[in-house]
Amino acid sequence: MIKLLLIFLIIMAVPTVDAIPLSDMTGLKFTFPVKTDDRSFRIEATGNLEIRNFDFDKNERSITLDIISSIENNILEIVIPRSLISGDFRFYLDDAELFPKLNQGKHALLVTIQFSGIGEHEIKLQGTTYLDIFDVSEQIDFSSSGGLIDKVESNPSTNSLIFFLNDTNKDPGQLSIKLSDDVITPFENNEFIVLVDGVDSNYLLDEDILNIQFNPNDKKITILGTYVVPEFYEIAPLVLATSFIGLIVLKKYKKLFV
Repeated sequence: MIKLLLIFLIIMAVPTVDAIPLSDMTGLKFTFPVKTDDRSFRIEATGNLEIRNFDFDKNERSITLDIISSIENNILEIVIPRSLISGDFRFYLDDAELFPKLNQGKHALLVTIQFSGIGEHEIKLQGTTYLDIFDVSEQIDFSSSGGLIDKVESNPSTNSLIFFLNDTNKDPGQLSIKLSDDVITPFENNEFIVLVDGVDSNYLLDEDILNIQFNPNDKKITILGTYVVPEFYEIAPLVLATSFIGLIVLKKYKKLFV
C-alpha cells in the first residue's frame, strides 16, 4: 500500500491549479499564479495543512499565507522563483520570526518550514529584491569623489549595474569601478553604455578601471553590458518539494485531517 502511495505521489508532482489532497495520508499541494509588471510567475507550496489565502505584495517584496492546521506538528515547503523576489529573506509565523531551512537553486528557492500549533496561523516571507534586481554593494570594487554611493544594484534582466548617488558636491565628481568578467562584460565592440540620470554619457576606461564623471545633483549612474554579476551563485540543486514532504508525512502521520 505504501509503495503504491509513493508512486501516486511522484505522479502528482506535476503542477496543479487548485489544492488537491494527494491522499488522506499525505499533504496538500497548492499552486498560486502571480502576475506583476507584465510578468507571470508561479508559487508552489506543499504541506500537511490548508492554505486559505495567498497574498503577494511587490512593494514589500513579500508573500503572506493564511493557513489552518488540524494537527500539532506542521511542515510546509514553498518554492519561490528567484526572479520574482529574492535577496536576504526574513520569515515570520504570527509576527514571530522563523528560521526555516533554505535550499538555493539557480532559478528558485526552496523553503522548508516546521512549526507547532493547531488552528489558524499567518506565515510571511519577505525578501529584499524584486524582479531580478539585487543589491551588490558588497560585491563591487568601486570608489567615488564628489559624492557618496548609497547603493549598487544589479539587474540581470537588463545586464546593468546601477549606482545611486547622494550628497554630491557643488563641483563635478567621479565614479571609478574596477572591472572584471565576473562584474560586467562589454558589448561586441568592447564598449559599454553609460547613462547618468538617463542621459547617454562618456566614460574613460583605464586598463581595468572604468571612470565616469557626474555633475552636482545627479542621482543615478547606469552601466549596461552583456553580462552582469548576480547576487547569488548556484549552491545546490533544488529538491523536489512534493516528494520530500510526502515522504515526511507518510512516515510521521497516520491521518491528517479529522
